[in-house]
Amino acid sequence: MTSEFEKQLEILHENLFNDPIVAEYFSLKKQIENDSYLTDLHNNIVIYAKAMTTNINDDQVYFENKEKYERELEKYNSHPLIVDFKEISKEVNMLLLQLKNIIN
Repeated sequence: MTSEFEKQLEILHENLFNDPIVAEYFSLKKQIENDSYLTDLHNNIVIYAKAMTTNINDDQVYFENKEKYERELEKYNSHPLIVDFKEISKEVNMLLLQLKNIIN
């Protein structure tokens, strides 16, 4: 037997995931995960960050990797999917804060 509380939680869950803001959040997240260009950029960012860390005492190599890191990071952060995702993430966080305030 399902309690009234569980029923209300299920309704909340359905309403939350049917909210256009939340639906857009998950749609953008999936598009980003499936975008090979963004995946490559992200992988390069990680590679250059690690190279900077391992070459901290070699200024020439460090700054070469830093330049590459910053260039790739700029490309990544300015990609329309990432820009949109960051904005929608703020909206989702505000929605979740509203829910938290209601619960408290």
